[in-house]
Amino acid sequence: SRNGPWACLCVTTLVFWTAQVVVFIKLPQPKVMKSSNSVSAQGFKGRQFDGNSVENTQNREVRMISNANLGPSPSERVHAFYYPWYGTPEIDGEWQHWNHDIMPHWNQQVTNRYPKGRHVPPADVGANFFPLLGPYSSLNDTVVDIHFRWMRQAGIGVCVVSWYPPGEADPAQESSQEHSDVVVPLLLSAGARTGVKVAFHIEPYQRRTAASVKNDIKYVLEKYGDSPAFYRSKKNGEGPLIPVVYVYDSYHIPAAEWAKVLKPDGDETIRGTSLDAIVLGLWVNGDSPLSNAGILNYMSEAGFDGVYTYFAGSRFAWGSKPSNWPELARVAAANGLILSISVGPGYIDTRVRPWNAANTIKREGGKAYSAVLKQAISVRPDFLSITSFNEWHEGTQIEPATPKDSLVDYLKAREYRKLLPSYWEKLEGYQDYGKNVDPDFYLEKTAEYVKKYDDSFQ
Repeated sequence: SRNGPWACLCVTTLVFWTAQVVVFIKLPQPKVMKSSNSVSAQGFKGRQFDGNSVENTQNREVRMISNANLGPSPSERVHAFYYPWYGTPEIDGEWQHWNHDIMPHWNQQVTNRYPKGRHVPPADVGANFFPLLGPYSSLNDTVVDIHFRWMRQAGIGVCVVSWYPPGEADPAQESSQEHSDVVVPLLLSAGARTGVKVAFHIEPYQRRTAASVKNDIKYVLEKYGDSPAFYRSKKNGEGPLIPVVYVYDSYHIPAAEWAKVLKPDGDETIRGTSLDAIVLGLWVNGDSPLSNAGILNYMSEAGFDGVYTYFAGSRFAWGSKPSNWPELARVAAANGLILSISVGPGYIDTRVRPWNAANTIKREGGKAYSAVLKQAISVRPDFLSITSFNEWHEGTQIEPATPKDSLVDYLKAREYRKLLPSYWEKLEGYQDYGKNVDPDFYLEKTAEYVKKYDDSFQ
């Protein structure tokens, strides 16, 4: 969930749509190793599914989807936000993120109405959908390879990985070690094989400043810039190919501080240097006197090259409301700002925030996704960003999910039933993508609209 790999979960609420309520999970430093229960491109062999009929279903469907023809080259205009924070005992030493806490409400009386505790994988995961691959580790290189094949099949040309620099983590974490950087070589390797590029989504961390973000850009360029899968683009179609960097919650840093790095005359400018990049800031509000988050003057004074909207629902922020996109596109074009409009298939997080049902955005069998894709394409943004490929906690993922019918035997299996927490029955059960709908439904729908989006530039 938003925001920050392996640790932080943020939600915009009915009361404070531009504020974020943050809950942190402490995770140990990961153990990077091969696992005997890795997901094979020839089928799912996970030990955790032994003896369950769902294993055969997943073997067949994973093999069918991941071995499908990759199809035409993906669109580098289409970016997908990717989360590398999931872990399993076999690879990471313990469950990570699948065992998500049930988050408390800020009002204790509301909290008291709902179960407390955390999820108990593998049968009980902190998500309203169940992944086709089962609860996986983000450090499983075969899982990563399948993910990139799926992105390629969906027409997605750029995987935007949620990222912290080494040694940094979410601000409120006390002891965990982020390993979003550890997974990057796996992503680049998979990207080189599939033709999907990798860009970076720099998350908030303690003491993050404009100057430290400059150092982050330097780090990823020096360490990963030689990879053929490292994403670069021309600024407004002109000039040299340079990295594209998304900066989440960019508005927490004063515009004057950003200007030192992003303005050509700034004291620490990256412009015209080997560190030059297309830097996109998060556009949250409109020109509201209540906040500088997204105010045009802020973006211009800071020197951002462009903006993105991130949130996968119209309720969360001014910038994520489709009816505001024509105005946002007009303002961006008039001020020379690159625009990345973010779309998502829906939103639901009631298995980690059981009190948050009011913010659910139903998928409606894909109709909700089709609607926002059409609206985004109609304003012809420079980039189309998808929230998300695999943010399972908030139900915004397009990654293939397991049909509910296939889960029945799995969830009732004796060896797993005894592991389920006492509050299991009080939580909302799993959903799927719809009756008679294949697990890769949202990959196919994404591919359909990627073609329409690309055709709009012909």
